[in-house]
Amino acid sequence: MQKAISKMSPDPAFRPTRYTGTFRRVPREPPRPTRTQSAVEYLLFAVFGVLLVLSAIALYTMYSPKHRMVPNLLDAGLKADRVNILLFGIGGSDHPTQDQLADSIVLISLKPSTKQAAIVSIPRDLWVHIGSFGTHRINYAHQAGQMSGYPGEGAGLLCDTVSRTFNQPIHAFVRVDFEAFEKIVDDIGGIDVYCQRSFYDFLFKDGFTRGWHHLDGKRALAYARYRYVLGPEGDNFAREMRQQQVIGAVRTRLQKINPQATFSLIHAASTLSSSTETNLTTSQLLTLYRMFHDIPPTNVRHVSLKPLTELFEVTRLAEPGTAVRTRSGDNRELQALEANIFNSEREIRTPDQIRVAGSESSFPAIR
Repeated sequence: MQKAISKMSPDPAFRPTRYTGTFRRVPREPPRPTRTQSAVEYLLFAVFGVLLVLSAIALYTMYSPKHRMVPNLLDAGLKADRVNILLFGIGGSDHPTQDQLADSIVLISLKPSTKQAAIVSIPRDLWVHIGSFGTHRINYAHQAGQMSGYPGEGAGLLCDTVSRTFNQPIHAFVRVDFEAFEKIVDDIGGIDVYCQRSFYDFLFKDGFTRGWHHLDGKRALAYARYRYVLGPEGDNFAREMRQQQVIGAVRTRLQKINPQATFSLIHAASTLSSSTETNLTTSQLLTLYRMFHDIPPTNVRHVSLKPLTELFEVTRLAEPGTAVRTRSGDNRELQALEANIFNSEREIRTPDQIRVAGSESSFPAIR
C-alpha cells in the first residue's frame, strides 16, 4: 500500500504519515544563504554598480564634444614668437582601403617677428613611441587615436606623438583628405610645379616628364603621392620633397589670387569633406594669412629628415617591412634640429634629393 501511495503522489511536498485515506502538506523550509554567500552577493552587486557608473562616465566623456577637441594653443605660440602647426593628410573616403593611417605628415613652424617659416617632412614610417600603444610607425598614431577614444581622437594622439618626438608644442593642426586637397587645388585654379626628374609609377601606370606642369587637383595629388617608382624618386623621402613642392606651389598661387577669394576659401576649408578638420578658428586662419601670405621663398626652410635617419627592417609579425629611425636610436637629432630650426635658412636634404627652396627662380621660366 505504501508503494502505491508513493506512485500516486509525485509532489515531494506531500508526505504521508499514517494512511488514513487523506494526505496533508508538510511544509519544507527553503535553504537560507550563509553569511559568506550573502557577503559575496552584496559585493558583486556593489562591483557591478560601480562598473556601471564608470562605464556611463566613460561613454559620456568619450562622446562629449570637449573630449574630442584638440586644444588650440595658437595664442601661446604667437606670444612665444613661434607657432608649430601639424599638417597631415589621410585617404578619407577616396582611399582604396579607407584606413585612418596618416598618409603624409608635415610640421610647419612659423616665426612672426622675422617672417620665417620651416617645413619639416616627417616620414610616415618613422618608428616612435606612441603613448600607451608602444612603438609603431608614426602614421599609426592617427588610427590608434581614432579607435581608442583618446582625447582629441586621431588628431590628438598624432599631435601629442609629434610633440614628444620633437620636444616641441603643437599649437594647432590641419587635417586634409584626398577629396578636400583636390578641391582646394581646383578652387585656386591649379598649381605650377617643376618636375626635376621624370618618373613613372608602375602601379598606376602614370608618370611625369621633366619640366613645368600645370596641375589640377587630381594631377597634383598624383604628383604628391606616387611612390611605386623605380629609381631615386621611388622612396618615401623623394615623395616628401615633392609634397613640399606642392605646398610651396599652393602658397605661391594664394599670393596671386584675390584676397576675398582667399578668405572665402579659408572660411570653407573645414567643410570641404567629412574628414577635413582643423582646430584653428576662421579669425586665426585669417591672422596667419595676413602675417605670412607675402613671405618670400628665401625665408622658407625646407627640411628632409633623410640625412638624420636610417632605414631598418621591422621583424614584428603584425607590421613587418621597412621603417625609419634616427641613427642614435633616440630622438636627440630631431629635437636639436627643431630647437635651432630658424638659425639658418639652408635647405636640409641629401645630394640625391630634389631641390625645393627657390624653385620658382632657379628653374626655367614657365612657357
